[in-house]
Amino acid sequence: MCAVCQILSTSDDDLWRFKLDDGRGIERAVAFMFPFIADKRKWTRPPDVMYFDGWPVRHPSLLFAGVALDRPEYLDLWRRLDPDPTVDEIVRNYPIRQPLLWVS
Repeated sequence: MCAVCQILSTSDDDLWRFKLDDGRGIERAVAFMFPFIADKRKWTRPPDVMYFDGWPVRHPSLLFAGVALDRPEYLDLWRRLDPDPTVDEIVRNYPIRQPLLWVS
């Protein structure tokens, strides 16, 4: 979804800040996930993805959201995470390998 926001947002139609009437939106979703990406030990539920031990990696959603929403903490975390996962299943779920090419 962050890639969709990155590609389709314009100055007149900012998908990053779009919200439904109940407040749901990508900005809120990334803010919700951020602490768990920063420290997955904070996740109190059972692991919900395959290869849980191999996550997190340098996912482009943090870069895109950090730039679009002016959230330097997202960018700092993105920089600290592994940019080159080697587990095949994680690589397969790593949608954009060169996200810096997508930001201006």
